[in-house]
Amino acid sequence: MMPKVSAQYKEEKRNHILESALKCFGEKGYQATIIDDIVKDSNISKGAIYNYFESKEEIYLQLLKKRTNTFFEEMDEVNAHLTSAKQKLANLFKRFKKQELKEDDQQTMRVYIEFWLFGSRQEDLRKILAERYNRFIDYIVNIIVEGQQSGEIKKEIDPQNISRIFWAIRDGNVLHYSFLGEEEQYRIAWDTIEEMFLNYVQQ
Repeated sequence: MMPKVSAQYKEEKRNHILESALKCFGEKGYQATIIDDIVKDSNISKGAIYNYFESKEEIYLQLLKKRTNTFFEEMDEVNAHLTSAKQKLANLFKRFKKQELKEDDQQTMRVYIEFWLFGSRQEDLRKILAERYNRFIDYIVNIIVEGQQSGEIKKEIDPQNISRIFWAIRDGNVLHYSFLGEEEQYRIAWDTIEEMFLNYVQQ
C-alpha cells in the first residue's frame, strides 16, 4: 500500500516545480524550454511533473496566475488602510518604483512578453490573457471612479481609457528597462510618469 501524501507536501512539490520552471524560462526563454529542462533543474521525474501539470503551457499559466494574485493581495492589503483615490494611486506608483531590476526580474519580464506574443496567436490563450488584462484594467477603473465620486479626479476622464493608457505605459517602461537594466533611470522614468499621470487626472 502506497503511503498517503499530505496536501502540504503536494503544495511544496508543486511550488518547487514552478520555481524551477521560472528559472528555466528565464534562462532559455519560454518556447526554447522543454519539460526535460524542468526535470533536470527540479530533480523531479517527468512523470511526477505531469501529475501536477498537464503541459509546459499550464505551468506558465500557473506562474502567471500566482504572480497576478500576489500583486492584488499586496495592493489590497495596503489599500484597506487608505481612504482616498489619490492615496491608492500613489500606492500603485510606489509599488512599481520599488520594483527591482535584478537579472532574475529582467528575465521574468522578458518571458512574460515572449509568452504574451506567443499567446496572441492562439485563441484559447488569448482569452486567458485577456481576462488577466481586464482584471488589471478594472483595478484602476475602480480607483478612478472612486476619485470622481469624491471629487479628486476630473469628471471628464474616461476611466477605461486612462486605465488602458496607464498599463500600456507601465508595460513599455518595464520592458524597456528589463533589456537595458538601468535601475536608476527606471525609477526616474517612474517619477516622471507619476507626475504626468496625476497632473492629468486630478482636479
